[in-house]
Amino acid sequence: MRPSSREIIGSLLYNKSMIREKATVTRLEGIHAVIEMHRQSVCGHCEVRNGCGTGALGRLLGHRNKSLKVVNEQDLVPGDQIILGIQDGAYLNASLMIYGLPLLGLISGGLIFQWVFGESDLSAMIGAAIGMSVGLISSNLMAKYRFSALLKPTILQIIAEPKENI
Repeated sequence: MRPSSREIIGSLLYNKSMIREKATVTRLEGIHAVIEMHRQSVCGHCEVRNGCGTGALGRLLGHRNKSLKVVNEQDLVPGDQIILGIQDGAYLNASLMIYGLPLLGLISGGLIFQWVFGESDLSAMIGAAIGMSVGLISSNLMAKYRFSALLKPTILQIIAEPKENI
């Protein structure tokens, strides 16, 4: 027996501090369900072909659907319509770490090397390169070990099950 939507949500309580996206289960691969999310426009002007110009960029690059694997803990079947959720601040925190640490390393490495080895451009460039490298390596390690769990989507609800042929 498949769990109800209330059982799936459990302790998450479908809180408002999550980014939610509709998706469709396309196939099953072992313990994983492959889902497909449909790209949506934020403001709706892309569909009427006016507005900010981001729609033109989207038409140029194509509106491809995004496939993703999630652990199938709810006995999902192909055709299920689900709602995925991810913590609201997870992307902001991850992007600040991914871009901020290398930038901080670049600036601080250049300043420290220039202060220690004298005011030459060569020492500032070497220090900036070393600082940025340390920042890139540390942000990569933090992304793997700290943010990988935060950026995994959670199945919040099954909103429609596939229609069975009778």
